[in-house]
Amino acid sequence: MSQVHRVTLDHLAVLELKGGQPDQLLQGQVTCDLRLLKEDQALPGLLCNLKGRVVTSFELLRLASDHLLLVLPADNLPALTDHLKKFLPFFRCTLQEVTEQWQLLGLSGKEAPALISSLITPWPEGKYGASISETGIALRLPATLPRALVLLKREQSEHSNLLQRLNSLTEATPASCWQMLDIQAGRVEVTAQLTDSYLPQMLNLQAVGAISFKKGCYIGQEIVARAQYRGQVKKRLYRVHLPCSELNELPANVLDSDNKVVGDIILSAPDRRSETEALAVLSITAVEEATPLFVQVDGQSVKLNLLQLPYDAQGRLNAPFETT
Repeated sequence: MSQVHRVTLDHLAVLELKGGQPDQLLQGQVTCDLRLLKEDQALPGLLCNLKGRVVTSFELLRLASDHLLLVLPADNLPALTDHLKKFLPFFRCTLQEVTEQWQLLGLSGKEAPALISSLITPWPEGKYGASISETGIALRLPATLPRALVLLKREQSEHSNLLQRLNSLTEATPASCWQMLDIQAGRVEVTAQLTDSYLPQMLNLQAVGAISFKKGCYIGQEIVARAQYRGQVKKRLYRVHLPCSELNELPANVLDSDNKVVGDIILSAPDRRSETEALAVLSITAVEEATPLFVQVDGQSVKLNLLQLPYDAQGRLNAPFETT
């Protein structure tokens, strides 16, 4: 059996900014610092609204000095496109969706670095490292084992042959396996379902490098900074376990023993025991007081058990991704 797992990432879209001054356009709009974006260093980032709530998350790639790609949840593509196109005339950029030009795959497993290096492009170095070749792009993502978001160029003459080789050398797995890696890494993709609902710190996005606190202004910056430095965040992202099968509907309310809503489960996936791991945004007070927490599943109260995250939820990860 292959030691590399393959997931088709059909829920993602690719947006291209090209020509003019795309860095300057984005620098005043999003949370990441475009000065740190290199061809071999991708950046996670966010677009927030005026109230500091996250509209969408994305991964940002540089193909050239005036050529950028944003990979984001497809259901948030209209929101990001509508926002950015207002600024195009000022920075002389073109903006278009180019999802159809790329085959988006998730590859993970112990042998993923060797496989990607031999077939696609050299394995990226470091957190959110990027590697680009004529065949495609590999973007290294946080996980408990090696994994990469891979973008294959459909226009390449060998594209079909490459896909056949990848299919023969990897094991196809469902999207829930990729989601489990996100859960274990404490990584949230902000989809349309979560748009405008949370400050970045409520999703621990400052702890995974999606916010620069050293750059200038961007939309929502004052509120995001105030939440960081004045400790005004009342909820955080937690990793939890539930002794039940996967939840049917998300977000799912989390209740305390008095039946008061103290948070929501926003992502879940089945584990190897056919039980559930999840990411939940919970009241910090409820967690610190060790209050028993529950979710209603098929009319039954199922107790949540807290699991460890691989980072300090209240810490900061700054590109080039050193914890402070």
